[in-house]
Amino acid sequence: RPFVVIACRLLVVVVVVRSSSMTSSMTTRTPRSSSFVGARGGGRLGTTTRVARARESRREAAAVATDADAGADAVWYVERALTDEDVRTVLEFLDADKTRKSLRREKGSLATKRRSAALPPASAASAVFSSARLLRTLRGITGEDALVLGDYPIELRACDVGSEMDWHRDVVMYEPAQWECVFTVRNDSDSETEWIVDEGTGETRAVRTSAGSVIVVRAGGAMHRVLPSTRGERVVVKALYTTETRVKTDAFSEILDSAPWRR
Repeated sequence: RPFVVIACRLLVVVVVVRSSSMTSSMTTRTPRSSSFVGARGGGRLGTTTRVARARESRREAAAVATDADAGADAVWYVERALTDEDVRTVLEFLDADKTRKSLRREKGSLATKRRSAALPPASAASAVFSSARLLRTLRGITGEDALVLGDYPIELRACDVGSEMDWHRDVVMYEPAQWECVFTVRNDSDSETEWIVDEGTGETRAVRTSAGSVIVVRAGGAMHRVLPSTRGERVVVKALYTTETRVKTDAFSEILDSAPWRR
C-alpha cells in the first residue's frame, strides 16, 4: 500500500510539471509582471491553483486530482471524463433541429457570442451527467463522497467564432459552494481556457479542451477566463454538483431568472 501512494504522488509530479511538454493543447504562461493579474483579475486570489490531467482511466483521474490537494482554488482538467458514447448522446441532442433552434443568444453576460439552452431533465443527454460512473469520477476528483448533481438546470452552450469570457470567479449558488463542471463535447475552435496558477508570479495555465474532457472549478475559487476564438465552434455542457445537504444562496434565483433560455 505505501508503494501505491508513492506511485500516485510521482504521477502527479509528472502530470503537473510536464503537462505543457506532454501535449500541444496545454500551455503555461508567465506575464511580464504580476500586475497583469491584479489589473485583469482583480481581487485577492488564493496562493496557488493546480491542474491534474488524467489520460487513461477514471482511477488515474481520481488519484491525480485528489493528490493535487490545492483546496478551494484548485482547477482540474481531466481528459476522457465522458465516454465516447456519452459524447455521441449529447451531440445527437445538440444537432437536432429543435435543439439548434432553441439555443438563445446570451445578453448582458460576461460571455460574448455564446448561445445556450437548458437540457430537458428527462432527456438521454441529461442522464449522462448524473450517471453512476461519472459521479464516481467526480467524487474522486473533488474528494466529496456525497457529491450529487445539483438542481440548477444543466446548460448546453455553443460558443461561436469570437466568443470569449473575461476573468471571473464563478458565483456561489449553494452552501457549501458548488463544483462547476464544464464538459466539452465538440471543439474545432482555437479557443483556450486559462486560469491563474500562482498569484505571486502571475503565472497562468491554458488548455484547448478536447471532446469528452472536463474542467472542474469550485465556485468562488480560482480566477479564470475563456480566450477568444478565431475559427470553429466550441460546444460545452455546464453542470453544477453539490453535496446532498446543500442550501441555495440568493444568487441561485437571480442567475436562474436571468438565463437566456428562460426568456
